[in-house]
Amino acid sequence: MKRKSLTWLLCTAMTALLLAGCGNSAETMDSGQTAQESKTAEENKGEDSKQAEPAADANAADGELPTITFVHGYYHDESEWAAAAEMRSIYQEFADAHKDEFHFVIQADETGAEGIYNTALNDISAGEFYDIADFGGWDITPVASAAGMILDLKPYLDEDRGFKDGAGVCYEQNLTEDGKIYSVREQIEGVGFWYNEALFKEAGADTPDAWKTWDDFNGAVDKLTAAGIMPFGLNAGWPTNILTAAYLQRSGDSRNFYAEGKMTESFNQPAFVDTLSFIQKNALQKIDSANFGPGGDDDEAYRSDFFAGKTAMLFNGVWDAGGSVDCEAGAENIKPAVFPTDEAGKKAALLSGGCGYVVSSQLDEAQTAAAVEFIKYMTSPEVAARIIEKGIGMAPSTAVDYDALADSVEAPEAKLLVEACRLCQNADYQALGLGNNFGDAEGEIQAKYAGLKDGSKTVESAVEELDAFLEAAE
Repeated sequence: MKRKSLTWLLCTAMTALLLAGCGNSAETMDSGQTAQESKTAEENKGEDSKQAEPAADANAADGELPTITFVHGYYHDESEWAAAAEMRSIYQEFADAHKDEFHFVIQADETGAEGIYNTALNDISAGEFYDIADFGGWDITPVASAAGMILDLKPYLDEDRGFKDGAGVCYEQNLTEDGKIYSVREQIEGVGFWYNEALFKEAGADTPDAWKTWDDFNGAVDKLTAAGIMPFGLNAGWPTNILTAAYLQRSGDSRNFYAEGKMTESFNQPAFVDTLSFIQKNALQKIDSANFGPGGDDDEAYRSDFFAGKTAMLFNGVWDAGGSVDCEAGAENIKPAVFPTDEAGKKAALLSGGCGYVVSSQLDEAQTAAAVEFIKYMTSPEVAARIIEKGIGMAPSTAVDYDALADSVEAPEAKLLVEACRLCQNADYQALGLGNNFGDAEGEIQAKYAGLKDGSKTVESAVEELDAFLEAAE
């Protein structure tokens, strides 16, 4: 394919993004990384921003050392979000360790990852880009790569096995059709589910750790409902999306359909039709209307009911280990699990990396080396273990020693997080979340849940509507 002009590429890529809303669903962003209520610059001036000033002065005094500026969205005060302060400490330790090699200037953007993304869109049109920035799930790579503004990280990953192991699922997930990788992350969205062991025992149902196939899931749900225990809460959004995506990992045929993702030409395929039938009959019809919410970011009833001991399962990610603290259900009863398949004993989890660190292709050799060194550091086993240990989230690294990590943490919720991450990392099948996988079609899929719940839609009519959406989007 011949190289198009820069103007043409930018117009094409940015038009596509604008048509898509230039946005991102909550599923593709880390919690806490979305834009939050702004404060004044004086109120929000982070510790790392202050630390950036002497670094810049040092560079002026010593012109021989290269300078690279890193922009991130962890501006929050420690009392507001402790993880943000921990991330800033991790960044600063890298800067301090390399102060004799280069000046690593750290800048927190108070607009968060969304603001960093929007600034990048504007800067690209002017032929500029950050030295290196963390986009926190907001995918800048289509526009930036079309403009030739960002660095292909694949050669660096391929020459360093440790770096590739640290990138984990990001290597395959972020590999473009032309064989390039423009971004990796230090955190991923790891999703399985949580269950209340005491409620399963009360119902005489097999617990998820003993399940071999989805038939075991169905049997457990039947026993829970027979005992008068609500098996789970759902809504027309996130938790039902998780169950839909998980059930699509049940077999080779369903995984092949799922792998088509945004490129699928029709939802009228047995793998998907059977999945919607399962969602309707084995999930939506197993709960009463009080346990089915409208969806949306403010609909947290499915979580609160679980931690209050009112439901037996919670479909949510590893980060909800923190929800067990002082919960009415009893922290000792909360356990992590990953999903069964129809291959006896094989397990599945949803792991979504997405866009994270992106490096400018306009840097000189020394600056580029510094930027790559920083990403290697952020995906190293040491930092990965720290991210998990401090309760920040799940790291993509396949080199984490989970046994050692389990021994090093003491808080019950930290041990839960370690085990949840271990289960997701060791799952036999790992797939993107529904939104990451199907893009805009995710919204169309979840719009069918309410109708499938109340009977106003059949599986067949829902599939017809989804195919009409695909045809209109062409």
